[in-house]
Amino acid sequence: MAVELKAPEGKVRVVGIDLFSHEDYLVGDYSNQKVAFDIADGKNKKRHGAMDDVYYVYDDKGKYIRGNEATGQSICP
Repeated sequence: MAVELKAPEGKVRVVGIDLFSHEDYLVGDYSNQKVAFDIADGKNKKRHGAMDDVYYVYDDKGKYIRGNEATGQSICP
């Protein structure tokens, strides 16, 4: 299933990607960018292995604005 990356107008979207199955899923849409970053960063910091799900944040234009930079790992969407 391909999740729409573009968040509703005025919101930011957190999307998770299962690196094993290569499927993405909606974590949630948030009115506050900081909250979305905190959620994605918190989940990314809990990653233990290379195949654990990774989380990204997109704006209301579908532009990638944050990934797993907080973990120091280099996996890009």
